[in-house]
Amino acid sequence: MKTVEKRLEDEQKFHNEIFESDKRTKEIGRFYSINDAIHSAYEDFIFNAPEGKTYLEYGCGMAKGGRSVRLARLGAKVHGIDISDYAIDFLSKEAEEEKLDIDYQVMNAEDMSFNDDYFDIIYGTGILHHLDLDKSYESIAKKLKKDGTGIFIEPLGHNPLINGFRNKTPDIRTEDEHPLLMDDFKLARKYFKNVNVQYFYLTTLGVPILFKKKQPKFLIDFCNAFDKALFTLLPFLRKHAWQVVVKFSEPV
Repeated sequence: MKTVEKRLEDEQKFHNEIFESDKRTKEIGRFYSINDAIHSAYEDFIFNAPEGKTYLEYGCGMAKGGRSVRLARLGAKVHGIDISDYAIDFLSKEAEEEKLDIDYQVMNAEDMSFNDDYFDIIYGTGILHHLDLDKSYESIAKKLKKDGTGIFIEPLGHNPLINGFRNKTPDIRTEDEHPLLMDDFKLARKYFKNVNVQYFYLTTLGVPILFKKKQPKFLIDFCNAFDKALFTLLPFLRKHAWQVVVKFSEPV
C-alpha cells in the first residue's frame, strides 16, 4: 500500500514526463478526436456568462491557449492547480506573456489551500480518476460557494473492452488511476445534494478503430445520436460508456 506522499510523487513524475514528451497524444490521440460532443456540453456550462465569476481549473495540465486563458479574457477571475510543476511553469509563462492575471499553483488537489466558499465553478478534465475520491470530493465541496458547481469530464471503468485496451497500454497511464464506477457517484452524494451525470460514447468508439487517420464527421455525429438514444432507451448500458460529464452542486 503506497503512502499518500509516494502516490503524489509518482503522479507528479508521470505527468511531468507525459507533458514533456506528449506521448499520450501521439499514441491514442485518434480516440480523442471524436470528443467534440462531450466537450461542447462541458464548455456550454463553463462559458455561460463567465464575467465576474471565480473559476478553478482543477488539474489544469498545460494546454496552450486553454480554457483558463479564454475565461480570463472574458473577465473571469481564474485559478489553476496541477501536481505537475512542469505544467504550472509552462502556463505561468504563457499568462505572463499574454498579460493575463491567472493564478497557477502546484497544489495537492485532495487538500486545497484556498479559502472555503470561494469558487463559483471548479472544472477539470480527466483528473478525478487519479485522486482519492473521498478526499477530493470533500475538498471541492469545501471550496465551492453554496450556489457553486463542480463540473468534470471523466472516464468510466465498467466496459470490459475499454478496460482490456487500458490493460494493454500501461505506459500511458499511472498505476494508481481508477476510471470511475457507478458507486463513485453514490459517494459524491455524501458531499453534494445534486449529482448529475451525462453519458457519452459507446458505438462511437468504433469510428477511430475503423478510421485510424481521419474520422468522418457524419459518422461520428450519427454514432453520437445513436448512443444518446441507446442511453435513454436502455439505461443499463450507460455504465458501459467511455466518458461522462458529471456536475456536482449544492455542496453539503
